[in-house]
Amino acid sequence: MKHVKIFNGINECDIYLIGTAHVSKDSIEEVENIISSVSPEGVAVELDDRRFFSLISNEEKKVDLKKVLKEGNFIKFFIYLILANSQKKIGESFGIKPGSEMKKAIEIASRYGLPIYLIDRDIDITLSRLMDRMTFKEKIKIFWELLNSNEEDLEIDDDLLKEMVENPEKFTKLLKEISPTIYEVLVDERDRFMAKRLFELSKGKNSLVAVVGAGHVEGIVRYLKQLENGKDIDLMELIKVKKRKKSLTKLLTYGISLAIIAIFLYIVYYALSNPELLKMITFQWIVFTGGLSALGVILARGKLITALIAFLSAPITTLVPLPLAAVGTIAGLVELKYREITDKDLVGIINAESIKELLNNNLFRVLLVATLSNIGASIGVFYCLGKFIGFLG
Repeated sequence: MKHVKIFNGINECDIYLIGTAHVSKDSIEEVENIISSVSPEGVAVELDDRRFFSLISNEEKKVDLKKVLKEGNFIKFFIYLILANSQKKIGESFGIKPGSEMKKAIEIASRYGLPIYLIDRDIDITLSRLMDRMTFKEKIKIFWELLNSNEEDLEIDDDLLKEMVENPEKFTKLLKEISPTIYEVLVDERDRFMAKRLFELSKGKNSLVAVVGAGHVEGIVRYLKQLENGKDIDLMELIKVKKRKKSLTKLLTYGISLAIIAIFLYIVYYALSNPELLKMITFQWIVFTGGLSALGVILARGKLITALIAFLSAPITTLVPLPLAAVGTIAGLVELKYREITDKDLVGIINAESIKELLNNNLFRVLLVATLSNIGASIGVFYCLGKFIGFLG
């Protein structure tokens, strides 16, 4: 097992970097041996706040789909869970839970009363920067590879695992050749981030132990040496995320919604002089937009309360050009209240082999309810507008 001792001449602190494999029993033993023998003034781990609390919690993590959908983070979270699931499968083949060496470091630090430092960049920022940097072709390629991976693709024997830990540079170099963008964001940027964090933490201390993935050791050492030589690293630059601009699709959606509202209001204005016609238009708008939206919920095997709310909200939401006010969003959020969703549900969508499996998946059911209720309401809108325009003619 490879570990590196760095004599930090500027801050006069010895930093012990333990390069580990996240699914290796040897890594767990190495962590315990080093921390016990060195007696450092703190233990740093390759974790951020989110992964730290997820790791130390014994409860199964639930997917905050409401937050994910509202913030538009579903794709990032989707990639994160696929990668986490792949690592979990590799770990299961060795009888090790991924992150066990990090958890062991935390447990030992707590036992000795040592402070624990989380030195990795927030996973959400990392994935956001990855999505911003990747080309469309790269995104399609990674989705294809992840979605088409199987158990045989994840088979790693002991010799290969040992080589990954003892010679991680070989594998990081291979990743750099395959996808420079993924290497830059997932490896190099995080090397810089963690090196800067360790450099700052080392001030005023005699020794620190840092537990990181074996593939990060070389990069962290390189950047620590640069920091010692006075070349700074801007952390703010490494956590910048581009603000999303309104896409052409969204603008087109708003345009269509405004056109529908304009036509509907014109029809209502035209019918004001004819109470019977106005009553008929109002009745049909409610019945067709609300009824077809509720039918969509029922076809998706959603809850009856969700169908009722879809029926009541569709006639109104179809006249509000806001994505968060769409009947599908409302129906999805209502359905979400009655269905508990975990990481297993999202992974289950990926691994499903039949329609029956998908329909028994809570996450798929929520998405289906949202989609079909929206489709139903849209059919109702265009049917009514076509019919009303015919009346005007």
